[in-house]
Amino acid sequence: MTIQQLKCAVEVWKCGSINKAAERLYMNQPNISRLIKNLESEFGLTLFSRTSSGMVATRDGELFLMQAEKLVNNTDTFEHSFKHNEESTTSFRIALPRGSYLTKAFARTLNAVAEDHPVQVTFNETNNEEVIQCVSAQGYDVGIIRLPIEFESNYKKLLAEKQLKFQEIMVFRFVVVMHKDHPLANREYVHFSDLVNYTALVHGDNHFLTFSDSETDKLYRTHLYKNSISIFERGSQFDFLRDIPGAFMLISPLPQELLNAYDLVQVKMPDSEIGLFEDLMITRKERRYTDFVQELMHQILEVEREIMV
Repeated sequence: MTIQQLKCAVEVWKCGSINKAAERLYMNQPNISRLIKNLESEFGLTLFSRTSSGMVATRDGELFLMQAEKLVNNTDTFEHSFKHNEESTTSFRIALPRGSYLTKAFARTLNAVAEDHPVQVTFNETNNEEVIQCVSAQGYDVGIIRLPIEFESNYKKLLAEKQLKFQEIMVFRFVVVMHKDHPLANREYVHFSDLVNYTALVHGDNHFLTFSDSETDKLYRTHLYKNSISIFERGSQFDFLRDIPGAFMLISPLPQELLNAYDLVQVKMPDSEIGLFEDLMITRKERRYTDFVQELMHQILEVEREIMV
């Protein structure tokens, strides 16, 4: 028996669902099911029965889980008491792509953590190559990389070679962001052919490892547009979108308050014209997820729910 097994069982009991417990514990469902099955085998008990309303504790299971919850709570109190002084200042370094939903989630994480103790943070917005270098060789706690789904196998092979583990945090399609007065702003969908005569803003280092520039450019169709501006930081893109008539950008969905602040709108493209992208959180294999990282992952999920409505 391990504390992790007990935590999984107690969380399923509280949530009534392995799926919800997996989300709260930042684990996958098969791992939780396996840990609970091993726990049941060790004690010769059936802890849960499946019903139409979810996972329900059996009679014996409820007695077991009531005691397990006490043990889990006592363990958490013990750890907090003796780790509090060591962790009175949280130091955290993260490298990630230029994504406003990630910045929003990180800000919320800081607000939550800073209430308890001081924090020292390095927040480095950069490209995939630099993110992987920061995590694998420069001691960064966490990195986030962004890649097209069709490049997934190549990246995952590279991450394995560098002894990095990964977790998917978001899958999405780019949207077209533009000023609310843009001629295309009221469209339900925008096609690449609609954008030809307008000014594209493109992150200048937004290329992908192991792929040529020409392969990468196919994703953004930069050769199609009348004008293009390569930028290397996120702040100016919003000023350009607001102040350059006809400017647009293909990016991950934005939080509504940011759109409102700059008088912007975001318009979808047909699925047939823009592929899926995914953001992966990466860390070194030997690193455990700290409370800070778990809070960040929770906030990312919350922001994702808001922007993907």
